[in-house]
Amino acid sequence: MILVCWDGVPIFERSWFLPQRKLRTGKAKRIVLRLTEEQELAFEQAAMVQQTTVSQFVFNNALAAAYDAISEQSGLCVSEGQWRTICHELDNPPKSNPALRKLLKSKVVFENS
Repeated sequence: MILVCWDGVPIFERSWFLPQRKLRTGKAKRIVLRLTEEQELAFEQAAMVQQTTVSQFVFNNALAAAYDAISEQSGLCVSEGQWRTICHELDNPPKSNPALRKLLKSKVVFENS
């Protein structure tokens, strides 16, 4: 499967990656983190720099990291130009190469006789 991203934003359906289940609407789940004071301060400073709440900062970054982890295992992100190149190469396969064909049909050096 190929996962196509436009400008680094993944475009896919959840069902490709996650088990089918009925999703609740609204915010029904919580995640609890155990942090040192230093870690908490880092989150607070980062949220302040981005002019958001700590909760929203952690949510946004955790969700982005989750999508990245999923896409690393299930797809390939390409730009529009790269996608055009891929399509062009698929539409125009390489010319036959008899030397390569002969090499691929030959016995492997480490293969037992």
